Amino acid sequence: MTQVPLSAALSSFLQQGCKDLQVDEICYCYDIQTPSDWGRKMGSHKHLIRNFTKRRKLFASSLKGLSLWRQKVLFLKNMEEVVGQLYSHSVCVWSNRTLPRGMKRYLDSQQIEGIVTVSVSCPVSPQLTGRFNLILHKSEQVSDLLGRIDEVEVYLSRLQTKIALHHGIEINPLVDYNIISPISAYILTHLANGADREEISSLLNLTLRGVDYHLSVLKQTLNARNTAQLVHEAGKLSLL
Repeated sequence: MTQVPLSAALSSFLQQGCKDLQVDEICYCYDIQTPSDWGRKMGSHKHLIRNFTKRRKLFASSLKGLSLWRQKVLFLKNMEEVVGQLYSHSVCVWSNRTLPRGMKRYLDSQQIEGIVTVSVSCPVSPQLTGRFNLILHKSEQVSDLLGRIDEVEVYLSRLQTKIALHHGIEINPLVDYNIISPISAYILTHLANGADREEISSLLNLTLRGVDYHLSVLKQTLNARNTAQLVHEAGKLSLL
């Protein structure tokens, strides 16, 4: 049986979401819930925005929606106040008054009248969240959407759970932000599968000191006292 590529699988989920929620496009990313959870790794909102613009794991219901998503990301460096609201409000309406002039021109050229970002905590990993950008071509759609926002949030919470269960490891934001390096995540996988330090050293062509360094950083990042707790915390964060 042929495996469906990640982008196509998530696009299919989001396309169904467009139909069910009656919106024109949905752009999505799996994200950390609050930057302060990760201390110096995230730093200020400016640092967070800089890291966000480098992320690869951004998805949309269509190629047009993905292009819009990536164009919008380019404007975020001038939108520190708006980005701060994303991390403090579960529903954020992108008001024209707060948008940079260039972004407003771009949205007008795409005939987009409204963007509503809905952030839903992930039941699978509560420190992570799904951020859904709902794209609307008519202004009346915005007021209609906000009038049924409780229903929308319930739907997106279920969708986030489905995405996390099927693809959480592949799109984990801790790796995408490089809070945890890909090689550290790889080491975690081998640890969870029962490999010891020597086996991991041989598999990854690392010295034992190199393996121990990654384990030390992982324990510090995930606040784990020992290897057993490290694996446990990694599981809670969908890293395994």
